[in-house]
Amino acid sequence: MQVKDKIVTWFIKNVVTPRREIIDRPGFIVTTFTENKRTTYLREILLPERLFELMENKIVECYGDEGKQTLYSAGKKFVYLYSSISNFPNIKDTSTKELSDFAYYLLRYIETMFAQQANHELDFEKRILSIEFKNYIICRNNGLGYIMMDGALAGLWAYELQDRTIEGIQLECQGRGDQQCKILCAPGKELFEKYHLTLKEHDLPEIKYDNFYRVINEIRPAAYSNKSLKLLINAGFFKYHEGNLSYQNSRFFICESHILYFLEEEIKKLPNGEQFLYQICFDYGVQLHEINGQDNFRLFIQDFFTGLGFGDIHVDTKDLSITFRYYPWSIFSEKSSYVIMRGIISGFVSSCLKKKIEFHKVEVNVGQYLTITIKE
Repeated sequence: MQVKDKIVTWFIKNVVTPRREIIDRPGFIVTTFTENKRTTYLREILLPERLFELMENKIVECYGDEGKQTLYSAGKKFVYLYSSISNFPNIKDTSTKELSDFAYYLLRYIETMFAQQANHELDFEKRILSIEFKNYIICRNNGLGYIMMDGALAGLWAYELQDRTIEGIQLECQGRGDQQCKILCAPGKELFEKYHLTLKEHDLPEIKYDNFYRVINEIRPAAYSNKSLKLLINAGFFKYHEGNLSYQNSRFFICESHILYFLEEEIKKLPNGEQFLYQICFDYGVQLHEINGQDNFRLFIQDFFTGLGFGDIHVDTKDLSITFRYYPWSIFSEKSSYVIMRGIISGFVSSCLKKKIEFHKVEVNVGQYLTITIKE
């Protein structure tokens, strides 16, 4: 059996069949991926690789080293929190044998969505994790990868070892002309001395999964669209091949929904960061319309973003407002300005109508579930 067949078979057997990844309910993508004895229920979303490429390209170009640090911090904070809320095993309560087994399982999952191949080496005594990837998301195109490569994997290894000083550095990258992407995660002091690493982040949030999170994010029936991710895949709207899920040849990846909150929070700390992020997302929204090629923004937004896991979506064309019922809730939801979603939708609708439309107003309602409404 070829490697790609093994990966697809593994994905079906270990993820789809036992419903560890629930993708057949409109408005929801839910993961219960964790150890067998530690079941959780987390909201995920399907995100465009191109959006992350634009973020990294524009922010590094504009802000230089400060921008790199911001992106790295967002990625590391996100995955450290994701690991904690997922109840991932760590060295304080798990044997190194169990941690090794968990790392193997997690990397097989990564092969199904983030890369075509992943090989790793662990050294618990030296506190080192080394991983080689083929065709890893984002950095394969822009040669950067501060969010979902350097920062994210540093956050994972830092949580596993319960050591916030663990950092990550990408030693090789396909986007920089290498044959593969190779990341090294180790104590920051060693990376600073040997590789002159300048990025670090020790202020890492940690929250535990609780019943309130599950209840407010539980799956509910959608009223405005019947489009689930599974339906869109089965209909050929999205295509899955060798670890690559794509729409119109544009790659997407599943990610836990906290990532948008952390990106917004960290980038807003930069000078004029919120407006800069909004414009990046606006530009991506224009590109999304160009990819889609249709001007019926109401139907596309309701079906497409429902399938991406953003809840049950209603577009009111009379007052030009868009309501997301069951939007993925987090402890950060009430203070968020939802700049990423507002930017994308603004760019998309503007391109459809061929005039500038900007959704600058946002209403947030937390009741039995989270509802956000964006308006001009």
